[in-house]
Amino acid sequence: MDIWEANKVATSIAPHTCNKTGPYSCSGAECNVDGVCAQWGCSYNPYGLGNHNYYGPGLQVDTNRPVTVVTQFPANASGTLESIKRLYIQDGKIIQDASLNFNGTAKGKSISDAFCTGQGGHFMDLGGVEGMGRALERGMVLAFAVWWDNGGNMTWLDSGSAGVSLCFHIKFLLLLNLVRSLGVVSSWRYFF
Repeated sequence: MDIWEANKVATSIAPHTCNKTGPYSCSGAECNVDGVCAQWGCSYNPYGLGNHNYYGPGLQVDTNRPVTVVTQFPANASGTLESIKRLYIQDGKIIQDASLNFNGTAKGKSISDAFCTGQGGHFMDLGGVEGMGRALERGMVLAFAVWWDNGGNMTWLDSGSAGVSLCFHIKFLLLLNLVRSLGVVSSWRYFF
């Protein structure tokens, strides 16, 4: 369960279901994208799903200011997980997750089986949201990680259709600082 993948310009939440119920080391084809786990999961990235004015510097969720991230796991009366909801609290106000509308279809404000159907991958084949709920019931350890996708430069999170590339800006600024340190350019202004 990727509970929050984010930087200053993009945010994503993505449950990943598996057909194994405990520690397991895959091998060969079972490690592939269509293997024992839904590697792509069911991702909810507001920018990537069409809402370009929701999350980022100066936007509805203003990443220039402190924000509290809340993730909810509402279940039905029998205890079955029905959806995964995200909201933010900023300046004492609750900001509901982004409204999404893609392919002409309103997709709501949460991760549900209806939202995940048609996203591709095999998240739904491996149990969908209910399967994720069963995994959460078995218990999980909350782990925090700062990571870097060296081969893909994190473009899955924040570039192309997924958002404005923070990685591009960082690389540009690093290059600019290198050029300045070599004395090639004495001053240069760059605005995000």
